[in-house]
Amino acid sequence: MGRKRKDKIQATIKGRLKIDDLVLRAKLHHLMRNFKDAVELAHNLIRKDLDDNFIVKIITSRVLNNSHYAYSALQRAKLYRKQPYLKLKKPQLYSVGKSNEKGNRNIRFVSSNKVLIKIPHTDGKHEFVEFEVRFGRKHLPIVEELINPSFAFPAGVKVDGDKFYIYVHVPTEIYRKYLPVVANVRNNGKYVASFDLNPDRICMVMVDCKGLLIDVKNEHFPEVINYSKGKAQDVRRKALKKLFEYALNHNVGIFVAEKLEKPETKSKNKTTNRKISKFALREYLDHLKMLAERANVKLHLVDPSYTSTIGKMLAKSFGLDVHSCSAYALALKYINSH
Repeated sequence: MGRKRKDKIQATIKGRLKIDDLVLRAKLHHLMRNFKDAVELAHNLIRKDLDDNFIVKIITSRVLNNSHYAYSALQRAKLYRKQPYLKLKKPQLYSVGKSNEKGNRNIRFVSSNKVLIKIPHTDGKHEFVEFEVRFGRKHLPIVEELINPSFAFPAGVKVDGDKFYIYVHVPTEIYRKYLPVVANVRNNGKYVASFDLNPDRICMVMVDCKGLLIDVKNEHFPEVINYSKGKAQDVRRKALKKLFEYALNHNVGIFVAEKLEKPETKSKNKTTNRKISKFALREYLDHLKMLAERANVKLHLVDPSYTSTIGKMLAKSFGLDVHSCSAYALALKYINSH
């Protein structure tokens, strides 16, 4: 998957922390609980329209005893700035990258299977604690690049049950250096592929430069509404990758997707609300951006206004489902604007 950082797409790799020592586990978990509280506090202070530097000072003195963790908590809180109230469910930890301090001030790799995490203390005598970490084999060369790097990398820790996971955002060029392009790319691809992204399906159409419909491909996965967040996310990513690679290998050079925010759960239907609540459009788009980066093709996000209405009209004429026709309407909108 990928995410956008200061107009640059970064890939995310994840490993599992192995913590057998109960004292070290308690130290890390305590820090993560404090960080969660710091994010909630920062969110509250942001809504009071306070200066960022002042917010960092408050968080440092009251909660984290570390200005860099405090600044990182502020950046996390800004992700939720549109929400009137923030109550996080799980402990978390995040540290913004720092290129002049071995890539990250508080989370540093000393080998492909060992990472140092700074544990702050109220007396100012902070300590780096070493943890064993296990990444997938294909990611080990990338982790090697994170040892004393010349570039910044944000990193964090999440907890799932009794398991701790570390995630790192690395520059696309590093990720692409060790992992192959997703398909046999044709740099002169003349077709356009457009996506309609939904909680339980992805619909893709391929058109030529004049808007003539070339192909329609759909991936359905209604079972994901009963899956855990992680498992559902994995299913969606694999489905998106499958369609993306199909398009690449069938002469597509331009990709189009909807430019949308996460839909609101306004329906009275509980099943519909459940689907929407599990629908992470940001994850879809981030992964699509990463696939496009790796394949060196163009991705355009288009305003989808009226495409659903047009899709319903086209469905009657084309004999296709509404979602596929919405994707077609989005492709036509892109072509007409270029």
